[in-house]
Amino acid sequence: MGKPISPPLRTDPIPNIDSKSGYDTVTGIYHSKFLPIDLPSNPFLDIVTHIFYLNRGTRKALVNASTGRSLTYEDLYGRVRAAAAGLSQIGIGHGDVVMIVAPNSIENVVAMLAVMFAGGVVTSANPVSTVSEIANQVKDSNPKLIVTIRQLVGKVVSFQLPLLLLGADQTPPTISTALPTFFFSHLLSSDPNKLPAFRFHQRDTAALFYSSGTTGLSKGVIISHRNLIAATTQMEQQGPDEVETYLSIVPTFHIYGFSQVTCATLRMGHTIVIMPQFDFEQMLVAIERYRVTILPIVPPIVNLLIKSSLASKYDLTSLKLVASGGAPLNKEVSDAFAERYPHVIFRQAYALTETCCIGTMPNMEDTQHQGSVGLLWATLKAKVVDVETGRCLPPNAKGELWLHGPSITKGYLNDQATTSTSFDAEGWLYTGDFVYFDKEGYLYVVDRIKELIKYKAFQVAPAELEAILLQHPEINDAAVIGYPDKDAGEIPMAFIVRSEKSTLSEDNIKAYIAQQVAPYKKIRRVVFIDEIPKSAIGKTLRQELVTLSTSKL
Repeated sequence: MGKPISPPLRTDPIPNIDSKSGYDTVTGIYHSKFLPIDLPSNPFLDIVTHIFYLNRGTRKALVNASTGRSLTYEDLYGRVRAAAAGLSQIGIGHGDVVMIVAPNSIENVVAMLAVMFAGGVVTSANPVSTVSEIANQVKDSNPKLIVTIRQLVGKVVSFQLPLLLLGADQTPPTISTALPTFFFSHLLSSDPNKLPAFRFHQRDTAALFYSSGTTGLSKGVIISHRNLIAATTQMEQQGPDEVETYLSIVPTFHIYGFSQVTCATLRMGHTIVIMPQFDFEQMLVAIERYRVTILPIVPPIVNLLIKSSLASKYDLTSLKLVASGGAPLNKEVSDAFAERYPHVIFRQAYALTETCCIGTMPNMEDTQHQGSVGLLWATLKAKVVDVETGRCLPPNAKGELWLHGPSITKGYLNDQATTSTSFDAEGWLYTGDFVYFDKEGYLYVVDRIKELIKYKAFQVAPAELEAILLQHPEINDAAVIGYPDKDAGEIPMAFIVRSEKSTLSEDNIKAYIAQQVAPYKKIRRVVFIDEIPKSAIGKTLRQELVTLSTSKL
């Protein structure tokens, strides 16, 4: 069983560019150390055709983790084409937005691909969102149709939009609707040859993904076919020829679950085992049952794998690679994972919704840069910019990360003001992340610029303190924010989730941190809570903690 490998690194010298870091001493731009790749030149290529460019026949594409039901690549492509034809017959055409409100499933994947293949624009909402939260996305994206499951009709019926129900049941929903209700199982019987012929263009919008909104309202990020094609092309260079088995627990309503876990994996021809919702023990069951080899997850699940005794009850020896994204983890967490699972490669990657979920890629052969999020993606260029002077910074200097490349969004839906303040005139994206590249080109994320705590004249990174707190055996989870202070400006405040039998006190926490950090980084206020509020992919919702700290404590 071969280990995953990275795409090849370039070896040819380039004028002015340091071969070790990729830094251009003249322009201040960082270049990828991976070998350049050529993106498809056909301007009329769509993402679905790009995914199914090879006939993989009876190879398994999708598997339901709960039931074992599966679709081959041949079946999957046939269903996507039939469903796209069916969508066109009920009035979905070029540029029409279709909203999906449903948990992960085989049908969900078919529906998302079919919408794009019909020329439509797919947007997905978290099925656990409230009606008012979904209403904000409906208002912004203006969908023509909502795809959902029978159990969620009550959440979407008030929007007075036609419904398309996933599942085999074709009986009308118990909640009456004034507008048409269609059935996905019926669409699958459509003749794929009756899909109207029209010409795609790579610049056409394929999807609208709403950023996580950890510090405010989420924004609709415009993702084109070109963005998705660029985001899925390099992945095919990674790994041996054997078929890998991925476990999909990251939701497809998030760009991580859709672009990389779904589209890129299908483009490579691997098998995806789909869990409808996250359950830690069921994840372990699925790894053992389906001999999962690649596990894309988020930081909270990494910590569960390290600390949970449940993991030792299941056979996880099939795992080759665990890839974490969504938030940075430090070297100590990486080392703890390696100690518990020495047979598994653990790597991190950096990405944003705005970059179509690419940014960096792990170097599988490297073992010296634990805590890094990897090397710059082959199709991207980067700058590290001093937030005060705007000057481009060399390796080991910290600043804001700017990115440029074909996978980067053209902007935010219905929000020209935010678009204009997020890009410069040349199309460089301001990421808002405080980072540095080391002298070998590996990227390290310090924290979000907006989340840095300003203690007197010093900057304190919450992520650094959180990483130390999570090493404590009696702490299950932790988050740190800046708390207003009239003398210091802000002080570090920790929210702590203690383990079940822990007797940790506020003074214990303060002393534990004080032993390991400089005086200005000390935790100066502690609150014990039952759960850290997080987004669907594990990002800490700091704004909720800020509100809690100022209104109730």
